[in-house]
Amino acid sequence: DQATKERLLYGNWDFVEANDMAIYNKFDGAKHLITDLKERIYDPSKPLITVWDFNVAPQMSVLTAQIDYENKKVYILEEILGKPENKENNTPALTRKIKNKLYRDKQIGGVDVTGDPAGLQRSTVNEDGVNNYTVILDILGSGVLRPKLKLLKKQPPQVTRCDFVNEVFTGYQGWEIQIDLRCRKLTEDLIYQLKNNDGTKSKAKVTDPKTGVKYEKYGHLSDCLDYLLCYYLRDSWYNLRVGTGLILY
Repeated sequence: DQATKERLLYGNWDFVEANDMAIYNKFDGAKHLITDLKERIYDPSKPLITVWDFNVAPQMSVLTAQIDYENKKVYILEEILGKPENKENNTPALTRKIKNKLYRDKQIGGVDVTGDPAGLQRSTVNEDGVNNYTVILDILGSGVLRPKLKLLKKQPPQVTRCDFVNEVFTGYQGWEIQIDLRCRKLTEDLIYQLKNNDGTKSKAKVTDPKTGVKYEKYGHLSDCLDYLLCYYLRDSWYNLRVGTGLILY
């Protein structure tokens, strides 16, 4: 507990009060966190969305999700972390980990690959035409998973996309977000990610005491949530920007 420093075995995530200083101040743990959501909702015969962030510290981050368009529900099923101590904080290793997991889960409905558009520019080897997403598609590509790349053309601006996520948390156009209670790191992001005076994310860096490496403690998994909602709820995203007179991107 960040306030009392009391150690909690699981974390009292069910009763998280909104923090006005947090950029996602409409997130409500009692409302949006669901126990055993994956076991209740996950359908391997339907497309599974994987949302990627390519920062390697403190870990690489992927969210998995499914969307029920008929009932306007977004289900965040799992967070998958590529940890440096396991040498999984790189695109090839984390993709292989996820591929093996999806085979164990008997995922047959196809896999969408989305996330940070910057992954298209970050070459992972000295080879023309190779980037994070080509590596992911190549590793997932053989067999039953049938990956499809679905990306925004460029990063949506932080202020407007965070406003949009907050609106969805409050039920914008009838949408509802449900997050599996075990998504601890995403929950920490939603609680503790503060905002700058201009409304952008305050991605303050901390230093790893073991390695001396500085990294952004919060923001990576919430970025994944941003990319997911702005792409897959893009009609609502568009309508919000037009209705508020925001610049289109």
